[in-house]
Amino acid sequence: MPTSLSHAIEDSSQETMVTSIVNEQPGHIVPNSNPTASSPSNENNQGIPHDVVHATIQPIPRRDIQNYLHQPIGKTFDIILMGSPRVGKSTLINAILYKDVAQTHAGRNACTQESSYYEYEEFYFTETEDSTTKISTNSIRIWDSPGIKDWTKLDVTEYAQDLINKKSPVCLIFCASPSTYVKLEQLKGIVKACKNLKVFIAMVVTNMYASDEADSILKLFQDTLIHHHAQPKVKENIYYYGSIGLCTQVNSINYVVGNIRKKPEGVDELMLGIMKSLSDEKLLQWCFAIQNNASFWARAQRKIWKLYSSLKHSLGY
Repeated sequence: MPTSLSHAIEDSSQETMVTSIVNEQPGHIVPNSNPTASSPSNENNQGIPHDVVHATIQPIPRRDIQNYLHQPIGKTFDIILMGSPRVGKSTLINAILYKDVAQTHAGRNACTQESSYYEYEEFYFTETEDSTTKISTNSIRIWDSPGIKDWTKLDVTEYAQDLINKKSPVCLIFCASPSTYVKLEQLKGIVKACKNLKVFIAMVVTNMYASDEADSILKLFQDTLIHHHAQPKVKENIYYYGSIGLCTQVNSINYVVGNIRKKPEGVDELMLGIMKSLSDEKLLQWCFAIQNNASFWARAQRKIWKLYSSLKHSLGY
């Protein structure tokens, strides 16, 4: 979504107000940039067409939508990353958020059992016809959990459940890549913890072009999730397992080995897949977390009708 996005919203009396999703003075704890991603073009900065927004939420009274949006946005919320060290977690989250939230090199404590987080802020304000302005500031924390190479099945389940219970995240993103450690029994423990606490899990094979092992890891993810949802749906290389989770493969940045060159692939589909799978407060929080990825919003704008339909449903319209 562009840095400043304003939508005209009409209330039942046909008066017009403006709802703005902005990031004018970020004051981010992390820089609002991402050198690993290419700069969006002017076309990509156009954002979501006004007519899409207008036609969908026109019947919603102005005051109701303002109050509803400020509730989930004006707070701190969390996204959890899990996976072994050096699997591309930081590169993936930087590509999703379109900023350098996470460092892309392994630190000295990469294999410890202590979690760290990266934090940044976004702003949302509304203005009414009486010139009253209400501003909500939300802090988004990206938790980077430790690697799981040396944990037992019991340790993984208990650790994941404790972390999820404490943070109540928007979602959990589990990453694995070719040539890195991943074990079915540990994955089962993590998925079980997510299911018990009703947190959506996205299981992602990173560095999908690195070797044919990527397909084997994806199959491992599928074997894990199918125990909880027997009839997955497949669309655009995303395997959906109901409200439990999804799995897919991505390449977060340009892949270059010798004469082989591959562009980033699958990240947009992953972002949209998570968006489609969340609802209510967590859906809005996910959208605000990724609002600065203007090129994503431009590319995905034809596919997000359901997002606004969901918003209407949440408000009872």
